[in-house]
Amino acid sequence: MEDANIPFFHVDIASEVLSRLSAKDLSSSKCVSKGWNSFISSPSFLRILSKRLEREGPSGLFFQMFKGNVDCVSRPITFIPIHKNRSFIQNKILNFLPEEVVIMSSCNGLLSCRSCIHPIDDIYRRVRNREAKELVIYICNPMTKEWIALKPEGCVVGDSIGLAFYPFGSSLNTRPIFKLVSIQQSKEDPHLYSFAVYSSQTGSWTTSKEVCHCRYQIYKNNQVFVGKMFNWLTQNHHILSFDVERELSKVIQLPGEASSSLTLGCSEGHLHYVCVHGEDFSVWMLKDYASSKWVLKYQVTLVDICQESYTDLTHCNVKRRLLLAFHEDFLFMPMDRCLFSYNFRSRKLQQLCYISMLQDLILSNPTVIPYLISLTAAGVFKEDQSDENKSSEDPRDVSSLKISKRKRTC
Repeated sequence: MEDANIPFFHVDIASEVLSRLSAKDLSSSKCVSKGWNSFISSPSFLRILSKRLEREGPSGLFFQMFKGNVDCVSRPITFIPIHKNRSFIQNKILNFLPEEVVIMSSCNGLLSCRSCIHPIDDIYRRVRNREAKELVIYICNPMTKEWIALKPEGCVVGDSIGLAFYPFGSSLNTRPIFKLVSIQQSKEDPHLYSFAVYSSQTGSWTTSKEVCHCRYQIYKNNQVFVGKMFNWLTQNHHILSFDVERELSKVIQLPGEASSSLTLGCSEGHLHYVCVHGEDFSVWMLKDYASSKWVLKYQVTLVDICQESYTDLTHCNVKRRLLLAFHEDFLFMPMDRCLFSYNFRSRKLQQLCYISMLQDLILSNPTVIPYLISLTAAGVFKEDQSDENKSSEDPRDVSSLKISKRKRTC
């Protein structure tokens, strides 16, 4: 097996077979030989693998309580792996980070978090003429426990931050890069929003010249990145979108009638909006940002959803329930004391866990982030600093970093 060389196989057959393995099995397969390692790590194979994994839906869900503008860390960050036969809850999946954090967004296998902001503590510090607690942003891979920390410098960064991870680089750079976009509301005019952008290529923050006039308050825990666009759900049946490449923003009206049960998500490279009216579920897709054109993709009733997998419909009531998340045509929602996923493509309903296992997270307007395990996110962090700096007094203090492909050792 030491001399096994994957390139001797037919490339299409090898890709078809290996792309069906789990991320864990593929990681182990890299150690078979240099040929296997080279093939599995190649951008062409990883692209095929990523597309297949996206079609299968998220690998799990991250939950965290969110209450107004106050960070609440009395409840742990909860992760529910999604398996075909069984799901179980993990409460310590981010314990490798040096402090309690607030989860913000996920993209291609990476998760972004930030340090907790305690308003009472900040007021105390101001009264005592002390500096407010410094904001720290963490980008991590929950599966490999790799992470880096960023301290915003040179511009104002708010507490609502989105992540965009490009595992195959950009048109000018083939190395993996990521970007962060912070949106902040003006203190002088609450209808004005500004943006700060971080790029791992430059290793610095910049304040965008773009200022968006939006009359509606954004929901900080309902943000989706699709293609090159960051999208925040707002009040009054609109979304606020920001193009991270051109640094242009736009306010787009949502389709149909306003609903109190709604969520944003992405599927097949398009932004999606899901809402409930009575017992009717509607899934809209934003076909074109320029024209703000939405198309109705799915429309089903509660009976349609429940009839194949749920026999007792008397308790299937989502009128006062939340639509927690939507990703790659999978909708996640609580019904009848259980958390379910519904696949609009296969029209299959799957029970994930009992709501009691999540304590009161479901009832507290939680932040819910779909997460997809991806080999493209393994080993991408490479710090410029020496090992001596890694063991400094403050383990979060990473002043600079680069993103590079992993140098695999077996």
